[in-house]
Parts: sequence; structure tokens; C-alpha cells
Amino acid sequence: MNISQAVARRILELCDEKNITVNKLCTMSGVTQSTVNDIVNGKAKNIGVVTIKKLCDGLE
Repeated sequence: MNISQAVARRILELCDEKNITVNKLCTMSGVTQSTVNDIVNGKAKNIGVVTIKKLCDGLE
């Protein structure tokens, strides 16, 4: 498993734990749905630190 796959898996785990959809996470974090979809679908290879920070803030 590479870092991108680990990040994708963890995002899905946290969404499940918080009982929110990926779409709701996009709204909460201010990250576009296409970006988050690319991350969770394994299409994003280099996920930026700013994006990770926004997702973390959205997930609290």
C-alpha cells in the first residue's frame, strides 16, 4: 500500500466513523468533490499538504 492508498482508506474510515458522506466532507472542508473523488478512487497520486490540511480541518 502506498501513501495515496493509505490516505484514501483513512478518509473513507473517518467518513464512516463520523457517519458522513464523501460529498458532505467536501462541503465541510472546502475541497472540491472532484479532488476528493480522485483521492478516494486512487486517481490522485500526489495529494498536496494544503488539501490534506483542509480535509483534516473538515473532519475536525
